[in-house]
Order: sequence, then C-alpha cells, then structure tokens
Amino acid sequence: MKLGVIAALRNEVAPTFQALQPASRTVQGLRCHESPPYVFAVSGVGARPAATAALLLADAFKPDVILSVGFCGALTDDLQTADLILGGSSGHPATADLLELARAADPKARVAEIVMAPKVVVGIEEKKALARKTGAVAVDMESGAVAVAARDRGLGFLCVKVVIDTPSEPLASTYAGFWSVLKDLLLHPGTVMQMAYDAKRVKLAAERLRDFFVALKGKLPA
Repeated sequence: MKLGVIAALRNEVAPTFQALQPASRTVQGLRCHESPPYVFAVSGVGARPAATAALLLADAFKPDVILSVGFCGALTDDLQTADLILGGSSGHPATADLLELARAADPKARVAEIVMAPKVVVGIEEKKALARKTGAVAVDMESGAVAVAARDRGLGFLCVKVVIDTPSEPLASTYAGFWSVLKDLLLHPGTVMQMAYDAKRVKLAAERLRDFFVALKGKLPA
C-alpha cells in the first residue's frame, strides 16, 4: 500500500523526515519526499495549495490513499496539546480499513471529525460556535480540500491531525505571516512568552506525528 501524505508546513513533518530519511525530488514544481510506503509533499497553508499538491502527488506517484496531516486547533477542552486525531473531514469520511490500521498504530489517538476553515481560528467563542455547528472536535485549513482531491482521483482518504491549541489555551497569534506576528508583538508585548510556549507545543505535536508515521509503517501490508 502506497500512501500520499500532504502537510501544510515543513515543521509539521520535519521530525518525521529525520526519522524516515526520505529521498527528495521535485515534480512539476512540487518538492516530494519518498520513503516507502510514504510519499510526502509540503503544500503550503490553505485549501487551494493543499488541493493542488494532492492532485499532483496523486497523478505523479499513484498512491492508494491520500492523507491530510499536520497541526490543528482543538474546539473542545477535552483535548490537549499533542493529542492525535484520526478520522475524516466534515462531509468526507475516512476510508475504513485505513482508519483501522491507523488506530492500531496509535491506540491512544482520538477518532473524530475535523472541520476545515478558511483561516486560523483562535477565539474561544468562535471555536465553541464551530463545534456546535459542525460536531467536529478540531479545526484546520486543508483537510476538506485534500479529501475532495482524493475523491476526484478515486483514492482513499484519512485525516491525521495533532492538536496545538485548545479553547482555554489559545495561540498567541494567528501566525499569518511576519507582519501579523510583528503587529501582535507590538500591540501585546507580553505575548512573546506565549509565543515561546507555542513553539514548544509545535515541537511536541510534530514529534507525535513522527511517532505515528514510524508506527504506521509497521502496520501496513506489504
């Protein structure tokens, strides 16, 4: 079984690359990283780049399934930093047999649904409203687009997301580029300590993803 893996950010999969030592090459402008049974691509943030990368990877490497992986924000406080969530994206269920393999790789993971949003969701009330409206437990910016791309190519799909922030412990910034971060620092100088805490959370989350991919490799059929 070959798995195509789409992450938005390099730091989401950097520890995984250190563990698996993939071979890298560029395909039609997209940097791809092969470590059988995986082919990884880092798409960039948002639905459009994620969908584009997923379609290109599907056409170039012919995987059996496509995974949307990376960081997410919890919508409820029964989740905490570095908790792993396995499942589908709103309206796009996970492929059942792949979900079972993923659960075997990480029995402590939460099986639930992710919802995709067009921006980083930080506010407590906004998160609560999104949870009530969708029934999802966490939010990201790419999963639904990757799911549609997988469906369009007749491939299986799975979300593998790891929690960074929660409603009671939100991010210090939306981190929507240099100027956004600078503005947050200028307006709220005290956020520098919170940003340092966010960096620690990112590290923990990325390491949880690494452990998952190493474990899943041992569960996949040849």
